[in-house]
Amino acid sequence: MKKALEVSVSKIKRKTFLGIPVDMADPDTVYETIENFFQDGKKHQIVLLTTDKILKAKMDQVYHRCLREASLILPVSSAIIRGARFHGKGEFYRYNPYEVIIKTFMILEKLEKTVYLLGARQEDLMEAEKNLKVSFPALKIIGRFSGYFNKEMEKKINLAIKKSSPSLIVVGKGVPGKEKWILKNKKEFNPGVSFWIDNYLEIFSGKEKNISKGLFKLGLENMSGFLRKPWKIFRFFSFIYFKFLVLIYKIA
Repeated sequence: MKKALEVSVSKIKRKTFLGIPVDMADPDTVYETIENFFQDGKKHQIVLLTTDKILKAKMDQVYHRCLREASLILPVSSAIIRGARFHGKGEFYRYNPYEVIIKTFMILEKLEKTVYLLGARQEDLMEAEKNLKVSFPALKIIGRFSGYFNKEMEKKINLAIKKSSPSLIVVGKGVPGKEKWILKNKKEFNPGVSFWIDNYLEIFSGKEKNISKGLFKLGLENMSGFLRKPWKIFRFFSFIYFKFLVLIYKIA
């Protein structure tokens, strides 16, 4: 197993883009690596990297540390792919967050490993769990807890996760700090894999729709639900700032 892990990791090239680490690897290598993560007896955090997260890391040292220490950083924004190509970093593969979680659950089923679900409103969490059991009948959901909890409850959640010792912890909406929450509490967890993905529980519950493959392919995933959430227009300004950084770093 150790040899297999070394082979898969060696195929992953960690590069620096705008001062932020990002991994270059094809899907076969990535999912082989994730499978090995579940079996190597270590703690791993996976980050699904967006342009907003790059901008956040530029201003937040703790979040920057979170990225540096992550075992796998997968680009999910088309702007990152184009920007890296413009900087001569090579051709990165762009990952769809929903497909990553689906593939990861399939790996868990295959290995007969366990998962702990954390986040969302209670009703959405319960509905998501019910639907997951239909879609992945062999998936072992060993625990769950809704988001939007207080500090006192956080201690109980950590204890519950530690006792249940899941192979995978998937964190969603309502968990303060998002990826930084995983970084802060990782020392409390047993070996396994953790990652944060925004609205996966709401999608599995049926409350929200997944991004269409067409919009994702065109790089227009941020336009999804725009009529229902018109404030998304403000993300345009952060996108402009990201493009400005790409140009400035290229010149520098």
